[in-house]
Amino acid sequence: MLKRIKVIEVYSDIAGHRKGASYGIEALRTSSIEENSQYYEKLDVDTIGENNQHYPDSIFKHAKHADRIHTTILNLASKVKEARDERKFPIVIAGDHSSCAGTMHGLKMAHPDAEIGVIYIDAHADIHSPYTSSSGNMHGMPLAMACALDNLECQINELTLPETEYWNKLKFMASNEASIKPENIVFCAVRDYQEEEMSLIKKHKIPLYSVEEITHKGIGPTVEEIFKKLEYCDHIYVSFDVDSVDPLYIPGTGTPAENGLSYEQAMQLNIELIKNEKVCCWEMAEINPLYNNSKDDSTRIFKILEKVTHSLLNNY
Repeated sequence: MLKRIKVIEVYSDIAGHRKGASYGIEALRTSSIEENSQYYEKLDVDTIGENNQHYPDSIFKHAKHADRIHTTILNLASKVKEARDERKFPIVIAGDHSSCAGTMHGLKMAHPDAEIGVIYIDAHADIHSPYTSSSGNMHGMPLAMACALDNLECQINELTLPETEYWNKLKFMASNEASIKPENIVFCAVRDYQEEEMSLIKKHKIPLYSVEEITHKGIGPTVEEIFKKLEYCDHIYVSFDVDSVDPLYIPGTGTPAENGLSYEQAMQLNIELIKNEKVCCWEMAEINPLYNNSKDDSTRIFKILEKVTHSLLNNY
């Protein structure tokens, strides 16, 4: 059973404002050793990318480092497709969250005719485009990449020709159409977003389960309801950004947002989601040990990874 899981580590944090997310991958490995887990020794692990901390400033203003991000996303897409072609379950451990566009493109490459659903657990909507982003940081754009959304109705930026060319490459990596339909997305714990993003959420009627709603309904009923909304999907991808958790419990992330999930809620939500037979890929991103309060913070995140994997092994 262990051989049916493929762990893919993505060493990249170039798309975020705060660097250091690529160190999160090593922090998890250190926690595994300290916990005597042998997690990495038991599983098939592949690695792409490199620590991007010392790259010079981007030549692009509205799609920062799009050239280097394109390389990372393309490599990840290829790895995810390869894993799915081998009938393996990819667990992606990423630096910044821009790379999840590569995961979604890879799933589309592997399942070109399938309906692919996305459960996006994050404090942020990550559905900006270079046309709408005030920062140009591409960790806020992966869903727009995968859904091929420019959102020109809310345009505030004029792109250069090279920016436009890279943006189109990032959108249409798997084929000449979007890899993910926006109506196939479900948001969980999103609470920090801009008007431009909310316009898309409303336009495409994307369900958004707030922390308050998840708390009120409970994890079990919430998960049941999410899968009911995505019941027409053939495959479902779960993306877990650790900033969905309140910084009181997990401060070590690049863009923390208050009033998030409790640690226990995040743990149980992911454990329950991974049990569904349609879930074909799980990802965790934005672990930044540079902002930990103590070394135990990374260990707490590792325990989510470990327990989710155990839940997968029991149900896959």
